[in-house]
Amino acid sequence: MNYINPLLSCFRIIISLSIGLLFFLVWSQIESHADLIDEGKTDSAVKMLHFPKSLRVVENITAGVGDLRQVFNDPKQIRQTLLKLDPARIVPAKSGEPFSGEITRKKLKGLTQIYSEDVIFLFRRSYEPNLLPIKDNTIVKAHHTGILYLAKQKKVLALQGSIKEETFSGKESANEQAERLKKLDQEGLKALSIQARKVLHSHKFEKRQSAY
Repeated sequence: MNYINPLLSCFRIIISLSIGLLFFLVWSQIESHADLIDEGKTDSAVKMLHFPKSLRVVENITAGVGDLRQVFNDPKQIRQTLLKLDPARIVPAKSGEPFSGEITRKKLKGLTQIYSEDVIFLFRRSYEPNLLPIKDNTIVKAHHTGILYLAKQKKVLALQGSIKEETFSGKESANEQAERLKKLDQEGLKALSIQARKVLHSHKFEKRQSAY
């Protein structure tokens, strides 16, 4: 019968649209729950930045810090590194409240309702091993990563991250180990700060000068 072919065509179209919609919903769900620091991708179509900009620095705490968290609770570590970030006349930066959990688009949207700054600098640090005291001839690796979130554009600028290493003999006192760990942490934060400065600079709006 002639009416069967149109029905089959209509049915195929409905099936195709349904599969497409399902794929879109699944992908959107995955993307909304993806950790943006682990993903390490910069968003496309980022508009050039007009400075000065205000900056908020917030730490994302992970299980990778472990026992070492007690060593890095000193806010001076952040003040002496990330809060000194000044890529192009940035307004003096402020610290935000540390938080745990994945950094998702939904989380970023929530942070913009708490903080009014133009740029939110989210950073994370982890260590291997992360237990104290440190045993004989152990190499401690400090990994510092982060992203810059442009609040008004709702865009993410990824940072490459930094890995610093230090060898401990295990014969140091607890205080000596703590001081060396603080130095290692500060080196990683400084490296991350330099990266952030370069990334922001690369998106700075430069006014073209006339050749006439």
